[in-house]
This record gives sequence, structure tokens and C-alpha cells, in this order.
Amino acid sequence: MPYLRTFGILALTASLSACQVFTANTQSTEPSTRLQGALTYSNAQWLFQPCSSSDNYVLKPSQALSEELDMLRPEAPEGLFVDFSGHFDASKQSFTPTQRYRLQIEGHGCDDADFTRLLIRASGNEPFWSVLQTPKGLILNLPGEPAVALPYIEEQLPGGQFNISSEANSQNLRLWVSPQQCIDSMSGTVYHLTAKLQLNEQTLNGCATFGALRN
Repeated sequence: MPYLRTFGILALTASLSACQVFTANTQSTEPSTRLQGALTYSNAQWLFQPCSSSDNYVLKPSQALSEELDMLRPEAPEGLFVDFSGHFDASKQSFTPTQRYRLQIEGHGCDDADFTRLLIRASGNEPFWSVLQTPKGLILNLPGEPAVALPYIEEQLPGGQFNISSEANSQNLRLWVSPQQCIDSMSGTVYHLTAKLQLNEQTLNGCATFGALRN
């Protein structure tokens, strides 16, 4: 039987508005470190500067990640905001990603106040929608409407997929999340999760990424 977790809705923080796995070139016995930061291209290599750091590290991407970065580079002459898990080399000169969560041209960056409070952020376009998952509940955002706070049930599914559901506040919501590359149709941001939102009688597609509270 799938493992179910239920969460009661509590007072949510008002400021909450609004997988593809890459195999490392070398194996490491150290646990992965998750980092966000700026990625710039210089002298035929990518330089990674983590948030709250003044140091740059040479990025050692896999072939799959290199292809994604090459695809985005013409659209991002000032660089990208990225979210990785990976390993530093022994001399702390380079960083090898083992998981790409997000490659972003525009939008939330190091100053994203919501990131540390989120399990998942899912969103889509035409029409815009977003679902923010926190340990205390969901926040549903739709155009022209106030944000709605909802309790939820999460169901773990095979293959790293999961389903988040809620029936409250006149909303019948199902959010299906799968580990697969997803490219935002408006911004071009590359995510590690696809998302499908079934809201009442409407089905909406989009992308998703883990917040700081889920790896």
C-alpha cells in the first residue's frame, strides 16, 4: 500500500506568495551538497558562484548537463541561476553536479524568500498557476484570485512520482509530479520535474522543483 502522509492546515506565512539525474564523472563517498548560485561562462568553461559566497568554482558537468547549458547560453549572456546537488573536488577548485534541479534565465534567485520554506514549487502558463507545498499546507495561486490555503494528502508512487491531493475550500485539487526534464514555455527555465494540475474540471500542465525542505 502506498505510504500516505496527511497534513493539517495551520497558519501559513504570509510572505509565501505568489529528475533528471546526472551521473558524475567521478565517484565520491562524500554526501552530496545542495547549492544554489550564479553560473557564468568564461574562457570556454562554466564558473559557479554559490549564493552567499565570493568564490568561483569550475563546473564539471556531465554530457547531458553540458548540452542543456549550451542550449541556454545564447539566451543568457549574463549567466544563469542554478540549483545543483554535487561534490567539490579535494582541492575545492571545482564542483561536479550529480543532480540538476533548476537552470534559470530569469525569475527567483538567491533572494528568493520562499525557497527555504518550500517542499515543492509547481507552476505553469496559459493560464498562469502555481502550487506551493509547505509542511503546513498548500498555497494555490490563480490569476485574478486571492491565494488559497489548503490541507493536503501526499501519496508516494513508483518511479519517484508522487501525487498531492486536496478537497477543501471549494477546490478539488490533484497535483501529479514526475521526475522528468521540463522546460518552462515562457521563461525557458529547465526543471527536473514535470507537473500536471487537475483543478476541479480543468487540467493544467507545468513544471516543478524541490524547495529547500526536500531533496
